[in-house]
Amino acid sequence: MSIVVTIRSQEVTTENQAVDSHNSENPLTLTVINEYFEIIAVFLEAGIVLLLWKTVKDFAELAKVSKLQTEVRFRPWVGPNGGFELLSEDGDKKQYSITLKNFGEVPASNVIVTSTITDSMPDKLSFLNKYNDKNDSKNQFQLGPLLPGMEKRYWLFIENEKYRSSIEGASNIFIFIYFSYLFSGGKSGYGMISQLDKKTNNFVHKEMWID
Repeated sequence: MSIVVTIRSQEVTTENQAVDSHNSENPLTLTVINEYFEIIAVFLEAGIVLLLWKTVKDFAELAKVSKLQTEVRFRPWVGPNGGFELLSEDGDKKQYSITLKNFGEVPASNVIVTSTITDSMPDKLSFLNKYNDKNDSKNQFQLGPLLPGMEKRYWLFIENEKYRSSIEGASNIFIFIYFSYLFSGGKSGYGMISQLDKKTNNFVHKEMWID
């Protein structure tokens, strides 16, 4: 009887040792699994950070575009609507006009126009410096406010003798015109230089700019 108990005891001990040996040789232990989860968590955190950075960058770009649209759209844009038009002619002068229009969605206040007629290409910088001189306002004309879509005409007069001389090729006629206007965002301006074309008897814009 004691021999049988001893044998069974040895058999049980042998089976437990086999199970312990199997568990010790298994590679997927808790430590390895935890390491895998930690590595995956690092990659997930990096992905979340990258996604947040991209989202913030997209919002910043959207804010820039919205600001630019606001600055461009919600402001007046005053400019010429066509070229110089001959209105009338008497014995001494020809009367021309140019139409100014507010193409924007916001009213323009205190539109001021100034112009000069010369026989040579005007110097833009010297003319603008003279325009900005508050003491020299004899050639300035106030058109008043311009509502969105509103048009106003500005008149110019050219002597017939000077006109005939230009058509015959003896001289040239240049018109320098500049107008400025105020709005909630500040002050803006538009200028252009036009020359009388001898072939078409019309004025051709040589240079245009926006301030």
